Amino acid sequence: MKFNWGTGIVIVIILFVIGMSSLVYISVKQKINLVYKDYYPREIAHQTKIDKVNNSLLLKENIKIAYSGDVISINFPSFFKFDEVEGQIQLYRPSDFEKDVYVALKLDQSGVQQISATNLEKGKYIVKVDWTSQGTPYFFEQDIHVK
Repeated sequence: MKFNWGTGIVIVIILFVIGMSSLVYISVKQKINLVYKDYYPREIAHQTKIDKVNNSLLLKENIKIAYSGDVISINFPSFFKFDEVEGQIQLYRPSDFEKDVYVALKLDQSGVQQISATNLEKGKYIVKVDWTSQGTPYFFEQDIHVK
């Protein structure tokens, strides 16, 4: 068999198809780690979050988040009626959304909620508190570093 330019073109095309098929296979197997699984619907509703943040900025005193030892404490100011406060706390892990923790907001009589941090991995978390009091929605977030 004689090797000519036609044979070379066929070999190049076959190698190209094999290479492209390999790249497609590898790219399909890659894990895509978005910030949230429902990233796009959340992005559409972003204006409501902006309104909640603005409401919390108008408060005389905002909530305080403290991390010490193995406990995360969330302290609400005394002007809130603690039995009327409803909401959710998210311990957001920026490096992996599968490690996020969600806790229902349940304040004690002094306006404090404590969350155990013993099961959290070391690293950065963003504590996001989304709550409603007397029909007004609020949002506050603060970074903590679990040791």
